[in-house]
Amino acid sequence: MNNENQQDSHRVISDSQVKPQYSQGNADNINPTTISDIPQTKSQFLSVLKIRNFMIFGVSQSISLFGDKLNYMALLAMIAFFSEKLGWESAKAISYLSVIITLPTILIGPLAGVLVDRWNRLKVLIFCDTTRAVLVGLIPLLVIKTASLILVYIVTFIVFLFGLFYNTARMSIIPNLVARKRLLAANSFMNVVGRIATFFGMFLGGIIVDWQIWKKIGIQQSWSAGFYIDTLTYLISVLGLVIIASRIKAVKRKNKTILPIKSENNIIPNSGDTVLSVAKTQEKKTFNELKLAFRYIKETPSVLFVFSCILIMVIIGACAFVLVVPIIQAPVDKMGLGLGTKGVGFVAAIGAVGLVISSMSFGIIGHRVNKFYTILVSFIVLGLVTILIPVLHSYIALIPLALIAGIVLSPVFISMDTILHEIVPEEIRGRIFSSREWLMNISFALACLIIGQLTNFITKHYLLIITGSVVVLVSSIYLFMIKKKLYQIVFKV
Repeated sequence: MNNENQQDSHRVISDSQVKPQYSQGNADNINPTTISDIPQTKSQFLSVLKIRNFMIFGVSQSISLFGDKLNYMALLAMIAFFSEKLGWESAKAISYLSVIITLPTILIGPLAGVLVDRWNRLKVLIFCDTTRAVLVGLIPLLVIKTASLILVYIVTFIVFLFGLFYNTARMSIIPNLVARKRLLAANSFMNVVGRIATFFGMFLGGIIVDWQIWKKIGIQQSWSAGFYIDTLTYLISVLGLVIIASRIKAVKRKNKTILPIKSENNIIPNSGDTVLSVAKTQEKKTFNELKLAFRYIKETPSVLFVFSCILIMVIIGACAFVLVVPIIQAPVDKMGLGLGTKGVGFVAAIGAVGLVISSMSFGIIGHRVNKFYTILVSFIVLGLVTILIPVLHSYIALIPLALIAGIVLSPVFISMDTILHEIVPEEIRGRIFSSREWLMNISFALACLIIGQLTNFITKHYLLIITGSVVVLVSSIYLFMIKKKLYQIVFKV
């Protein structure tokens, strides 16, 4: 391993030791970065694969993500089982489950970022996956004994609450594992393994939770095996993270590095303080940290660009969920394609193939292109695909359109993650990523609600054409503004 890769392998050392510049509310430390992107001359995709800590991290996180999807499939299978056995209303139970899954992000998304910025991110990952392993393993035991749907919701809420902290720390720690020039390659690799893990989690999950062979080894309900395997995936993730932590400690001992541990969040009261006064101080400090994060987003053009693009991406995703899926499912005599839910799964699989192909390809050639242009051109293509779906109204045409959509979507995710990793300081990174997830969940729910209501007045086909046209128009204007350097003038930065 060369010196650069050795340096990359040890980048996590000071993760929890750096004194936060931004957490104290010092606005003078904010240095807004203008919209700029300098393409590199050499691909870093192969070199990032040689960084041991990052590879251990990437593989272990993909296994954990596989477990997340398996957990979701097991929950659905469990609800179906009890709906048949105890008369649960399956549709309502699943709809409530969907709300429970997104509730932690909606309620405390930005706050999770504040806390993750204060803590050692590696320890957060280890603690969250350990806790999730225990909770998920208990679900089948508790539910079979009590048959309580309320208990399922409570445990699921806690699991996804820890998942919120876990995902915030996971996204925030990547720049600590690789050098800045390798961030695009690192995000491409994480995107590739993430898509593969998601695909197999959903595909194999359906098989695992219905596999009757589990009864032969003492697991009476096949869906229980999904939870047990999920527990195992979380423990494998913990093992990988512990290996990374031990490697970092070994480097510290070898280099005899002594870093002072600075506690910026000491909540031990002084002799004259009361518990109430300390609580008020902490509450005010937390509010100021959140306020500073939102101000940083507003005053940093590159970050503001990413957050505004999230809204465009959410509109496209809401259209696919609310409009495209029913069109695929609906009978031909009701202006649909008559393919049912199986058709939806097949189209999603085609899109997933495009996602994997483009994730790997963009990791190799993405260093040559401007990330801002890549995002906006991809949106223009996605807008055109949205228009063509109702215009062509054909299953044969839908297959290449789904593949194209998948191909142009991965560069959007990779570019947005890389821009934030390159621009956002480490001390505020957790707040930015958690705020992004919060915005994405809130805006997606609102977009689905609004589009769903609009179907009462406008047909699904016309709504797709209108929405696709708006996406193309807005993205084109955005692209023109950046090319002509009008972005900073419009947003007064």
